[in-house]
Amino acid sequence: MSMRGGRRVRLLGACVLLTGGIGGSALLTGTAGAATCVAGAACSMTGTAALGAGALNLTTPTALGWTTTLTGASQQVVDTTTADQSYTVNDATGSGAGWHVTVDATNFANGAVTLPLTGTFSTNGSTGAATATATTPPTQACTTTSDCTLPTNAITFPEAITTAAATPPPTTIYDAAAATGIGSVLISGVGWWLTLPGTTAAGTYTSTVDMDIVSAP
Repeated sequence: MSMRGGRRVRLLGACVLLTGGIGGSALLTGTAGAATCVAGAACSMTGTAALGAGALNLTTPTALGWTTTLTGASQQVVDTTTADQSYTVNDATGSGAGWHVTVDATNFANGAVTLPLTGTFSTNGSTGAATATATTPPTQACTTTSDCTLPTNAITFPEAITTAAATPPPTTIYDAAAATGIGSVLISGVGWWLTLPGTTAAGTYTSTVDMDIVSAP
């Protein structure tokens, strides 16, 4: 798995918490800065917790892959590798600013032969018998090791990802509204789809696919 969008979360703040009250007839003496309490009158003090902001991280698949046999008709092919069908967003910033995940991809090319720039690459929440046109969103859940606030996602699916030979445009494929998506969130059941025309030439096509995490929806 690869890590983008920031460093791994580190504990940046020390936590100091002082609370309590002392009653009784005894006096507190002999400690620098100590309070003196009398019976029936509690001592008051301030408890301070200094909490530093963590990072906004994205953990992604290491690669995507598709395999099929051409038939002479158009096809919709999904990446069936389970490890490719999820990614994790960890928002430890404590800001509640929200976030969005983007994808960009270069042309799927086999030498000088390329797949169409539009209509080829897309994503949704379908990984099986359904198609690239399914409107199902991926699922979301707190990771097993973390509490979280699940994201309120405004993206509609399927989401088309336009490819380009140079400087491909980023496409937002998932987002979290402000005050949501806080903590570690697993996005799973992610369908990565290729739509192939019936005229597609046989061969191995490659693309550089980048995922990124950006603060704010």
